[in-house]
Amino acid sequence: NRKRYFILLLISVSLTAYLLWGPLFPWNPFKIGYQKFKSPHATVYISDLTETDTIVYRIDEIILEEEKFHGLEYAEDFTIIILDEKSDMRRLLPWLMGSRYSVSLSVINAIYIGPTARKSPSLIESNLKHELSHLLIDQNTSFANAMKIHEQGWLTEGIAEYYSGRYFYNKNVFFTLAQKNNLPFTSLYENNPLKMSTEEVKLKYTYYRFFIEFLVENYGLEKLQEYLKRYIHDPDSYEDYLVEVYSLDLDEILQKYEASFDE
Repeated sequence: NRKRYFILLLISVSLTAYLLWGPLFPWNPFKIGYQKFKSPHATVYISDLTETDTIVYRIDEIILEEEKFHGLEYAEDFTIIILDEKSDMRRLLPWLMGSRYSVSLSVINAIYIGPTARKSPSLIESNLKHELSHLLIDQNTSFANAMKIHEQGWLTEGIAEYYSGRYFYNKNVFFTLAQKNNLPFTSLYENNPLKMSTEEVKLKYTYYRFFIEFLVENYGLEKLQEYLKRYIHDPDSYEDYLVEVYSLDLDEILQKYEASFDE
């Protein structure tokens, strides 16, 4: 009996710790030290609110802009947790190796904005827009397709980077690094970002970001929205959909994309 009691006590203590200070934090009903802001789609919790955190008052506006740009609508309500600069995301998200910027957890409809992103209002906004893009797309597709998309994330990462206004390198620096690292302009498919090095992620995300910019500037946002809707319902057919929407095959589009860096 004592052994069973001890095991139950240990489980209870562990669950409480996980709920208050660990991965179960989104379900914590207390969230001491956080202020709460409610909008029609999102509940925002922010730690150490300052005068520069005006983004919490613009959540509705940003959500509507996301929907308009993507041509999609959020299907479920979600939670946004904006941490302070001293928070430990490794404790909250141990399986993601403690990203200090931001992450979207579509399975539980939650977004974390990390301590590094809290360093400036522009970083908070760009990271939030990036993660909101992922959440919006995941809410509009099946779980199985979402898993495929995350393995082959060139479109969704490119859209998130482009829309958020965030990028790691400007065009000139990127093209120089791409040549130096023998980055091929002949393929879009990529492995899961968690299996890539930091430098590879930065290079590939910039590649995808400028590819989306190329599509929007040359063929218009409406075609991108049409392509996105088809892609998220069948990621494996992305090459066929390129032909259907853009009347060009993948090789032709990538050749035009590569040539755009010489303009």
